[in-house]
Amino acid sequence: MWDLRQISSFNRFMCWLLLSSTLVSLLPRTLFSGAFGLWLHDYRLVFILGMVGAGSYFLSHVAVMGFQYVFYRKQRLMQERLLKELLDYLDANERAVLREFVIQRKSVIKLPVTEPAVKNLLEQGILTYAFGEPGEAGLNAIKPLMIAIAARPLLTFKVLGLNPANMTEEQKSLIMNNRPKYAYKQLDRH
Repeated sequence: MWDLRQISSFNRFMCWLLLSSTLVSLLPRTLFSGAFGLWLHDYRLVFILGMVGAGSYFLSHVAVMGFQYVFYRKQRLMQERLLKELLDYLDANERAVLREFVIQRKSVIKLPVTEPAVKNLLEQGILTYAFGEPGEAGLNAIKPLMIAIAARPLLTFKVLGLNPANMTEEQKSLIMNNRPKYAYKQLDRH
């Protein structure tokens, strides 16, 4: 339900103007008699102009909201297309970083943000900080990161270079050996 305190007084006035002008303009003349009926007849054009003005005010608001929706939707589609294109051109190190989320089966992993592959993924919007942007970076800053929500549906086993059903033991060991060194440190493996 709408909270009337959030509606500005100008919008209330325009709503009142629209309703009252529409009501007075559309009611039949026979309903009003005497001096009041003559006065309404003399000023009928003013009520019609009020109705048109208030109606156009609200129609302009609807048009602005419609344009905002269309541009927001277009921007989201462009961002998704850009992310798809970026994911198609990942190098081996960037794929290895993203594979860590699958291998460790975690949604948040602490990674060094100064590492080139991690830094590229952060700048491209594929990775994001898990608990908001940190205040201080530091030289060897290891921060909790996660895959951006917009990139999650686009990350498939094919993009990551994984095919669990058809992988040989040699391919699995090759992927495990190509893991970033800082991933081993996080899991206390050396």
